[in-house]
Amino acid sequence: MKKATLARGLPAGLRATVEPLKRLLPYLGKHRGVAAAALICSVLSQGATLIGPKILQQIVAVVLEAGQRDQLPLLAGAIVAVAAIKGALSFAEIVLGARAGLSVVTSMRADLYAHLTRLSFGYFDRVRTGQLLSRITSDLEPVGGFCTWGFRMIFRSVILFAGVLAVCIWMNPRLALLSLSTMPLLTATAYFVGERIRPAFERAREQLGVVTTRLQENLSGIRIVKLYVREPLERERYRAASEVLRDRNYEAQRIDAAYYPLTGFWAGLSGLLVLWIGGMEVLHGRLTLPEYVAFEAYLLLLLLPMRMLGYMVSGMQRAAAAINRLTAILDEVPDVRDPERPVRLGRIEGAVRFENVTFGYTRDTPVLRGVSFSVRPGETVGILGATGSGKSTLVALIPRFYDPQEGVVRIDGHDVRALDRRELRRQIGIVFQESFLFTGTIRENIAFGHPDATDAEVEEAARKADIHDFVASLELGYQTPVGERGLTLSGGQQQRVALARALLTDPRILILDDCTSSLDTRTEHRIQTRLASYMAGRTTFIIAQRASSVARADRIFVLENGAIVEEGAPDDLLRNPESLFARLYQLQEQAGSRAGESGLPAPASG
Repeated sequence: MKKATLARGLPAGLRATVEPLKRLLPYLGKHRGVAAAALICSVLSQGATLIGPKILQQIVAVVLEAGQRDQLPLLAGAIVAVAAIKGALSFAEIVLGARAGLSVVTSMRADLYAHLTRLSFGYFDRVRTGQLLSRITSDLEPVGGFCTWGFRMIFRSVILFAGVLAVCIWMNPRLALLSLSTMPLLTATAYFVGERIRPAFERAREQLGVVTTRLQENLSGIRIVKLYVREPLERERYRAASEVLRDRNYEAQRIDAAYYPLTGFWAGLSGLLVLWIGGMEVLHGRLTLPEYVAFEAYLLLLLLPMRMLGYMVSGMQRAAAAINRLTAILDEVPDVRDPERPVRLGRIEGAVRFENVTFGYTRDTPVLRGVSFSVRPGETVGILGATGSGKSTLVALIPRFYDPQEGVVRIDGHDVRALDRRELRRQIGIVFQESFLFTGTIRENIAFGHPDATDAEVEEAARKADIHDFVASLELGYQTPVGERGLTLSGGQQQRVALARALLTDPRILILDDCTSSLDTRTEHRIQTRLASYMAGRTTFIIAQRASSVARADRIFVLENGAIVEEGAPDDLLRNPESLFARLYQLQEQAGSRAGESGLPAPASG
């Protein structure tokens, strides 16, 4: 309560800077040993700095005034020794401080990535990938700079200022107070400029996210850009976004630049006042020359942290603006969370039930409307419907990628919201319509969900997915690199590798989300034949645009506008000429025959 009161008592601008920086304290706490050692070295280093002017005072008093030149080598040696000690302590401080700062940034980066992996799919639907990349990479730079040297500069400046001020007051209170005469002006300048520089840095960081997003989208879609000859327009759009970023950075730098001449002027003014008054003190005999020389040397040390005020405030503002954007990620709460005491499933049988389920990615626009059905363990269900009818959305609720706004999804009679998501998802295999492959080898991609799989298991999964013969024909076989996002493979090959990846995990529920859309009907038929024995005893959902793709299913659901408008066995639906499935099957079979295709599978009998 006391800390909160203190925070509320700060000026709004200062509080807006301090509050984000407080988020770094837990990370510093993890590495407090190294950070404490760095700060101890800093204290000792600044203590060594305070000895220098006293040695200078002795040189003036003993050598110049008393003429004891034989003492000069001894005093010069003392200066060298103090400098060596200070250098060693500074080296240790920098090394330890860098280690602590880099460790903080590494921990924060790991936490950011870990938290992103915990966030629900809905978050990634709302936030652009480029914005996330910008935050985790670029926004960590000013935070890293502050953790590595910024906080140490603040600490050592405070220590040096307090130490020098104490010595100056002990030597001559009047001159000491006079040297502080411009401190209010320095503080007012820091506050005035700081109020303007933080929003400027935040605007620049936001625009950097826009630039990163544009770059990421254009590189990912470079083939589309080139196909439609959009290079000139995309270059212009990127240039325009970059110029906005330049202008916002320039605005921040221009405000930042005002610190240094202003703080330098106020610090120089206080030095001039001390020179004038101190000189008069020496002329009137109230201050000796050695004392005055030592005082001036201390004053130069006092002006150093005063002039560093601009650098410190600027670095703090940059770090605070970046931390605000980073902690916005860490403060995100997943839409889908495990219950405190989840039901332990063990190995599931695979019964799936939807009870009056309504769901939309936004509450005002439902994609599914009052969907209800039951699927028995081991049953194969085909889901057919036009684009946008809700097919992929429906199966996304089974592994609990999303929670319905209304209704219940049950697995083996349990509401999926009562289950442990990891335990549930380990028993569900999904092959998405867009087959994403990671940079690596074909084997690594197939074994992604089961990295301990043997070569024989990987090859068996590849055979079921009808990709083994192709892989075996490659010079490097399963060790062949697939390239970024699998672009060295055709669309059909990518889909079959993704299918092998799902089959290798031995799922109890298998979801094939239009995963043969890039295959010709003969290859699709061959894969379906190989999968027939594998799917026996597993609950399988086959989502497709082609009626032939679901003709072997036990039952078929036809979706239209988010609702099941037709349900039944393929044979029953085909015998009804008014059914949507029968009409679609006949149209697609006729189109295939005109195109010279053959090998459409016949519907299951019985």
